Amino acid sequence: MARRDAAGDFVQFLVGGCLFGAGGFLLANQVMVRSELVWGRFGRWGGGFQAMPWGTPGMGLLMVPLGIGVCLLFAGTGRRWANLLIWASLAALLVGVLNSLRMTFMPVTLWQLGVYVVMIAAGGGLMFRGLRAYDDQGRAGVGHSDPSAEGLRREIDELRARIDAQTSKD
Repeated sequence: MARRDAAGDFVQFLVGGCLFGAGGFLLANQVMVRSELVWGRFGRWGGGFQAMPWGTPGMGLLMVPLGIGVCLLFAGTGRRWANLLIWASLAALLVGVLNSLRMTFMPVTLWQLGVYVVMIAAGGGLMFRGLRAYDDQGRAGVGHSDPSAEGLRREIDELRARIDAQTSKD
């Protein structure tokens, strides 16, 4: 089995993570997020305008199943229903809030956009490359053989020993 340089792989993973994070930050820094304003008249005589900063109507209605779910959770009955109500309500609230936001991209040059995308892609590639040769338990060299003649001889000798052990049992 080939020996892997764990320290080198870790450094490669860190450099990839820094590139990925910096590219993601720079790209996200070019996005302007604001809430959609809903204008409406207030007062009996229409004396002015009122802006509601967030407001998909019916968002407050989502608090009813959330409250029921929390009540069931603390009561200790219907744990599955409680979890379903809580998570579904929170997901619907998140979708409602994201739906009420308006995101626009600030102008960037093609060069800047290319640098951002290359940083994100290169960082992701380096991170995957640093983790490529490790299994779930963190053992290095999974599935990689030493291409040198000495490594091949060693592997052949190990296989012969296994085969001899199997045949001697039978």
